Amino acid sequence: MDYSVIICTYNPDVRILQRCLSAITALDTRGLEVEYILVDNNSRTPVVSLLEVQTAIRDLPRFQVLHVTQQGVKYARIAAIEKSTGNHIVYIDYDNEPATDYLQQLKLLNGAYPQVGAWGPGQVFVDFIDGVKDDIAAYARYMFQERHDSDILFDTSRQWQECYPFGTGLCTNAALLKEYVALATAGHLTLTGRTAEKLTSGEDTQMILHVIRKGFAAGVSPTLQLNHIIPGNRANDHYLRRLTYGTSICYATCLLQVFPEMKQQMLKQLISPGRFIRKTIRQFLSSHWQGSPSKRYQLVQFIGLNSGYYQALNKVIPFPVKHIAKFLQVEE
Repeated sequence: MDYSVIICTYNPDVRILQRCLSAITALDTRGLEVEYILVDNNSRTPVVSLLEVQTAIRDLPRFQVLHVTQQGVKYARIAAIEKSTGNHIVYIDYDNEPATDYLQQLKLLNGAYPQVGAWGPGQVFVDFIDGVKDDIAAYARYMFQERHDSDILFDTSRQWQECYPFGTGLCTNAALLKEYVALATAGHLTLTGRTAEKLTSGEDTQMILHVIRKGFAAGVSPTLQLNHIIPGNRANDHYLRRLTYGTSICYATCLLQVFPEMKQQMLKQLISPGRFIRKTIRQFLSSHWQGSPSKRYQLVQFIGLNSGYYQALNKVIPFPVKHIAKFLQVEE
C-alpha cells in the first residue's frame, strides 16, 4: 500500500464533509495503491449513517469507517495510524479539499527527496463559506494556515520553522508515525489535540518534531494544493482568540517532550513573573484602549506562549496573567 488517507471527523458540517469526500473521490490514484480511513471521533450522529459517507463507501475501493470513542484528534489519529497499512500516511481533515493531483505530487516529492519525512501543502486557500468580517479576515487567513509558497522548502531545525507543515494535508512516513504512536501510548508525548471543548493542539506539532529528532527534514511544496473550508462558527473573533491561545500555550510542552535536553535553554529564556505581569498589563491596556483586533491577538499569543513555558517547566503562572486570560475568554 502506497498511501493511507486518513480523514478525522467529529460532528461534521455536512456541507463541508460532502466537499471533502467529493475531492477525495476525485483524487488521481493512477499507479498507486491507496486506502481511505474515515475516523468518527464519537459524533452525536454516527457519520457512517450519512448519505455522503455511504456514497464514498460505494464509490471508493478500500474505504472504511473507524469509530473512536476517546475524544481528541490525537486518539482519532493514533487509532487510524495503527489501522493503516500504507508506506505514507496522509491527513486530509474533513474541512480540507485537496487538489486532484495531490497524491501524484506526493509520489514525486517522496521519490525525489527521501531525506524529507513529512510534507505539507505550500498552497493553501482558505474558503470562508459563511463569510468573515473585514477587520479579522487577514488574521483569520493566517490562523487557518493560508500560505502561498513559490518554492519547495524544508529544514531540520529543532525550533519550529515557517516551512514546517501543519496537520492540514500532512503526509508523513508511516514508520515514523508508528514510532510517534509508541511514544504517545507510553506517555512520553502527551498532547491530545483539539476536542469538543478545547482548542489546544500540539499532537501534529509533536509528529513533525519527532520526524526532525529522527534525522529527517520536514517541509512544504507549492505543488501540493488544497482548500481549507471554514464555516461561520469558526470565522469569528472569539474563536480566533481561543485558537491563538490554544496553539500558543502548547508549543513549549511540544518542544520539551520531544527534546528534553532543551530544558536548560528554556529555563534561561523564561521571563520573570514580574516582567510577565508588567508586559501583559501594558499590552492589555494598549489593546483595550485602541480596540484593535490585531493588538488583542498579539496579547493573547504573548500570554499563551509564555504561559506555555511556565507550564512546561512546572512554574506557577502569575495570577494577574491568568485573570487577564480569563477576561479575554481564552483560558480553557
